[in-house]
Amino acid sequence: MPLPAALLARLAKRGIVKPSDQEGDEEIIAEDYDDNNVDYESTRVENLPTNWYKVFDPACGLPYYWNAETDLVAWLSPNDPNTLVTKAAKKIRAPYSKNKRGRKEDEMDPMDPSAYSDAPRGNWSTGLPKRNEAKTGADTTAAGPLFQQRPYPSPGAVLRANAANQIPKE
Repeated sequence: MPLPAALLARLAKRGIVKPSDQEGDEEIIAEDYDDNNVDYESTRVENLPTNWYKVFDPACGLPYYWNAETDLVAWLSPNDPNTLVTKAAKKIRAPYSKNKRGRKEDEMDPMDPSAYSDAPRGNWSTGLPKRNEAKTGADTTAAGPLFQQRPYPSPGAVLRANAANQIPKE
């Protein structure tokens, strides 16, 4: 096996190897970008029906049969009387994976107050005090103007709560 060109140049510079005028054979590495999953040779030998191809599944390494026109698949040859031709599992599973929760998200619980009143639909954290809200002490669930929301907190308590919730400036 010939030495790499960079190493040959260094060794020649030190006088260990004599520099050669002729260039070595360059090794060419080529990749095959053809579709190697479809076994056209066995498709021809097995005498499969039109548009059916034998394809290897990379996950399990076993061949399956694919109809390119209808996009149907089968584990056994379509010529086999015991074959079961179906849609691919990926195609069957696709509509269900978009919404994992399914109908539960859309269903309304009859015991939920929002089902029988004009209360908004919420979740477990709806109505809990938020971290960045000032603790005014006023009843925020009371409707109407602010003066009707009793009791009033002391002005210093509101200012301290607002200061604690602000992000410090650098």
